[in-house]
Amino acid sequence: MKSLTLAAVAAAITFTAGAASAQDANWYVQGNAGASFESKLDGAPDRKGDTGWAVSAATGREFSNNLRAEAEIAYLSADNKGATPGKTSALGGFVNGYYDFNRGGQFQPFVGAGVGLAQVKSRGNDDTGFAYQFKAGVAHPFNDRLTGEVAYRYLAVTDVKAGAGVSRFDGDYRSNTVTVGLRYKLGL
Repeated sequence: MKSLTLAAVAAAITFTAGAASAQDANWYVQGNAGASFESKLDGAPDRKGDTGWAVSAATGREFSNNLRAEAEIAYLSADNKGATPGKTSALGGFVNGYYDFNRGGQFQPFVGAGVGLAQVKSRGNDDTGFAYQFKAGVAHPFNDRLTGEVAYRYLAVTDVKAGAGVSRFDGDYRSNTVTVGLRYKLGL
């Protein structure tokens, strides 16, 4: 957990420092919040996540060819449904890439993908695994600096072992989230 947190903080500081020194309009910070649906633990069929919540923060850069890259920290949490009570959560650090369609328009669809590491915690035990995610959504610029977005995210953490006793699982963690967010451009 400590190494994952330190790596995520180091990545965020690195990107933020670069953004601050560049002072150009291409760097941004972003925050998202929303709902996590049907979180699932493969290898634990009796444990399925109830609707929960998700938050994330990112620092990134836009490029002139409709591409964006960012470092992101994401946290998801949901209560378990089924025979095993409790809560399951995931904390991850990602490097994401995006393609923005219709940049400059009022509505800007986008698609993205990311890879990283995430820690899955359930019933007091945790494990860290390789994580990947896919995103799609629509952004709307409010002005030159501030853009809002609605997005869907599919997130998976592979081969994690967590939980205790009969509620222990060994498999993949998967989640679907819908979020709203704000992206703020730095240095205009």
